[in-house]
Amino acid sequence: MEVIKSEIIINKIRGLYSKEKFVVSTQDGIWYTYEDIMNRAFQIATFLEKKRIHEVAVILENGMALFEFYFACMLSNIMIVPVDPQKSKMEIEDILSNHEGIYAINNEDFLKKISRMEIKGKEVVERIGRIDLDKVFMTTYTSGSTGRAKGVRHSLGNLFRSAIIFGETVGFSKRSVVCHTMPMTYMAGILNTIIMPFIMESRIVIFPRFDVMSAISFWKNVEKYQVNTFWLSPTMLNVLLTIDRRGEIKKYFEEKKPLFCIGTAPLFPKLKRQFEERYSVKLLPSYGLSETLFLSSQLITDTDEESVGTLFPGVDIVFGEDSEIKVFVPWMYLGYNNETTDAYFEGGRYCTGDLGYLDNGKLHINGRKKDLIIKGGMNISPKQIEETLLETGLIRECAVSSYLEKNEEKIVCWYVPVEEKAEIEHVLNDFVIERLGRTCMVDKYIFIDRIPKNLNGKTDKAELRRQLENDIKI
Repeated sequence: MEVIKSEIIINKIRGLYSKEKFVVSTQDGIWYTYEDIMNRAFQIATFLEKKRIHEVAVILENGMALFEFYFACMLSNIMIVPVDPQKSKMEIEDILSNHEGIYAINNEDFLKKISRMEIKGKEVVERIGRIDLDKVFMTTYTSGSTGRAKGVRHSLGNLFRSAIIFGETVGFSKRSVVCHTMPMTYMAGILNTIIMPFIMESRIVIFPRFDVMSAISFWKNVEKYQVNTFWLSPTMLNVLLTIDRRGEIKKYFEEKKPLFCIGTAPLFPKLKRQFEERYSVKLLPSYGLSETLFLSSQLITDTDEESVGTLFPGVDIVFGEDSEIKVFVPWMYLGYNNETTDAYFEGGRYCTGDLGYLDNGKLHINGRKKDLIIKGGMNISPKQIEETLLETGLIRECAVSSYLEKNEEKIVCWYVPVEEKAEIEHVLNDFVIERLGRTCMVDKYIFIDRIPKNLNGKTDKAELRRQLENDIKI
C-alpha cells in the first residue's frame, strides 16, 4: 500500500479551517466551528511557545480545555503527554519522572493567562503548513492489567494515516456525529474520537466521561445532539443495556441508522447478540493496539459475527508457532520511552502478545499469550472458557485465569451470576465439559459482586489474581 503523503494530510487540514460546526460539549451545549477550535489552539500554542516549552504534560479531565490542547500541540510541534487525572499521585509522579523538565498543567486556570489576541486566518493557515508530521507528537501511557505503564510514542503522521484508513474503510464522513465518551487521555479517546472525526470532517459531541452515573443520561444526550456514530467498549454496552431495559432508543436508531464501532476489549458473542437484538443495530468489533493503532474492523456488510473483521490496507501479519500475532503497519509507533523497544520486535514485526488466526480473510483473537493456561501439557484459552460459560445464560460476567496449587496449574473462574443465590457451579462445569472437554473443566469458582476493570474497560485479571493469592496465604 502506498503511504499517504504528508502534503496530502497538511492540505486536508488546511481545508478544514472553516466555519462548519465541529464540536460541542454537553456541559455547555455551545457548538464550535473548526475555525473556532484552530483559532483557540493558535492562542494556546503561542502561549506555550513564548514559555519555550518543548514537552507539556496535560493532567485534565475530559472537556474542551484538554480537547483544544491536542490541536495547540499540533500547531506548535510541542510534544504532549496526556495523563489521566484519575490515576494515583504515585502513578502520575512515575509518569512525569520519565520526562525531565516537562511543563505540567493540572487545572484549567492556565486558560486565564492566555491573552485573547486577534486572530488572522492567514496566520493560522500558515502555521498549519509548518506542522511536523514526522516528529514525536504524543506519548501516551498504556493502561495494561500488569506491570508498569509503558510510554508509547507516536508521530502526528502515524495518527492521521491510521485514522484516514479506518475512517474511509468503516464509513466516517461529514454526516457523522460522533459521541466522545472514552477517557480523553488514552488512545481510544484521542485517535478514535478526536483525531479521526477531525480528519474525516465529522462532528464531535463531548459527553461526560463514561461511568454508571453518566450512563443514566447517555441516551437522552444521544437524541438531543442527534448522535449517529459511536465508539464504545463492551463494558459500556453492558451498562447501557442495564440502563435502558425497555430499549426505548430503538425508534431513534431506526431513523438514524447509526454506526457502532466497538473496541478496547473483547466483545463476547452473547453481549453482541443481546445489544443487536434489543436495538436492531449492528456492532462492529475492531482490533488495534496503542503501539500499532488500527489493525482490523468488521464492516456493515460482514456476516462473520465472531471475528474482529478484515485487516486494513497496509497491515501485514504473520502468526508464531504459538499463534501469536506479529504485525507490521505503515503507522507503527516510534518506540517506548521507558522500555527497550527492540525487545518487542521480531523480524521487523511487532509482537502483540495476542493469539489469533485468519479464517476466510477475517481475523479472530483467541486471547493473550501471557494469559494462556497450560494444564496437563495442554494449551488452554481462558477466553474460550469465558465465552462458553456466558453461553449458559446463568452468569452476567466472568473472568478465567490460572493459579498454582501444589505446583500444579489449576483453572479458576470469577463470576457474577444472573441470580445471586443460585447453585450453578456444577451446572457450569457440566456445560464446559460438554462443549470443550474435561481438560477445560474449571477447578475453582469464585462468586464476586463485580469483575474489576481497568480504565479502558479491560478485565483486571492481575487484581483478581492478587486477591486470590492473598486468600490462599490466609
